Amino acid sequence: MAVVEFQLSRKMIDWIADSQGLSLEALADQVMPKKINKFFNGIVTKSGAEKLAKIGGIPFGFLFLDNPPKPVKPKIPDLRQAVDTRELGRNFFDVYNDIEYKLEWYKEYLKENGNDQHLDFIGKFKYTRNLLPETVAQDIIQKINFNVQREIKGVTVESYFTKVAKLIENVGILVFKNGVVGNNNSRKLDTREFRGFCISDNVAPIVFVNGSDALSAQVFTLFHEVAHLWLGVDGVSGWDTEKSIEAFCNKVSAEILMPQSLFLSTWESGFNENDLYRVKEVSHKFKVSDFACAIRAIQLGLIDGSTLEVIKQEANKKPKKENSSGSFFNTLPVRNSHKLTNIIISRAMSQQLPLREAGVLLNVKADTIVEFHKKRESL
Repeated sequence: MAVVEFQLSRKMIDWIADSQGLSLEALADQVMPKKINKFFNGIVTKSGAEKLAKIGGIPFGFLFLDNPPKPVKPKIPDLRQAVDTRELGRNFFDVYNDIEYKLEWYKEYLKENGNDQHLDFIGKFKYTRNLLPETVAQDIIQKINFNVQREIKGVTVESYFTKVAKLIENVGILVFKNGVVGNNNSRKLDTREFRGFCISDNVAPIVFVNGSDALSAQVFTLFHEVAHLWLGVDGVSGWDTEKSIEAFCNKVSAEILMPQSLFLSTWESGFNENDLYRVKEVSHKFKVSDFACAIRAIQLGLIDGSTLEVIKQEANKKPKKENSSGSFFNTLPVRNSHKLTNIIISRAMSQQLPLREAGVLLNVKADTIVEFHKKRESL
């Protein structure tokens, strides 16, 4: 029987390789290892085409397009306004769609268990020019039972995020932190595209933090997104300091993590006269990034924009990498929300959810669900 072969556009093949962070040679090795030359010319077998569609995460029919499909804009507003912001790419769209899929599943789960009541803090405050960031910050602090002086004792910047995320998840918000698409370490997220986003669903609100950012910056982004939820405003966020809502959420996050009175007393007790080094000293004490600390210092009139610009340039030069928390099995619940991961694993192991579906939800193979459960049970 003759082998069925298809002629595909090289643009499509190159696009799939690029979207997965693979070289053309590496993609060919996965799809048609024994017929690499044909693959380079866009000729693939039926089984090779099926593999290619699966690797690219696209419908089979899309393979036959002359040009790659344009990404569909997300349903949430793009609030980023910084001049160096990059256009949202396929990695963002794939992450957002994956989070939406998890959200719909979680809402069905809550409904089935009679826990789909509306959360009273979503959209509790309407953003106006008269609304004070301190008002929103205090409401968040009381709701999640956060005390900055208590929380920063004996923590690293990494464990600080974990500690705060738990407090936030306790009130019904799912917190996701990931530096890649799903569990594909070849598809890294870019902070020049976005630092985080939120979905202010009044039953199952979600916050996503870009784990590619510096560890010390992530907790600031986390509270920035939480502030969005209190305003009931979905959005893709950067740390823009000019656009009204983004600037407001920055101020809320700063007030939670660096309360004005405590920040001023810490600043005044510092040893360095130079503004740049004073920022670095104070940021270390509050377990936040130099950039976040500088934003707060500007808000309080302690430094000028030139110091912030130096710190911003330093931050852009520093290599950023996602912390793996030691192992894949430690990273998995961070990437998929500790709360949601526990629910999915528990339902799968009690046979209330097919292992295959659980794997799809957590972006892993079905066998990994069982292995994760065994690891968790042995702790």
